[in-house]
Amino acid sequence: MRLPRNVSPAAARRRQWLIDIALGVFLAIVVIIAAAGIGVVGFFALLAALGLAAWYLLDALLSARRRHLDAPRRR
Repeated sequence: MRLPRNVSPAAARRRQWLIDIALGVFLAIVVIIAAAGIGVVGFFALLAALGLAAWYLLDALLSARRRHLDAPRRR
């Protein structure tokens, strides 16, 4: 099915306006979905980064304590 070629300028403007609105709504939906996906990934990445930072901090504290306890005592 084809759109008629001989249309009035007002009908052509309405048709173009409808296409612009449809593309705008489609683009908005795509952007909202992508942003939500990026937000979810970012949230879990932040949790992983905080977990790794805590792990490294705990490791550094335990190794510092081990070095402190293994060092010869001065009197």
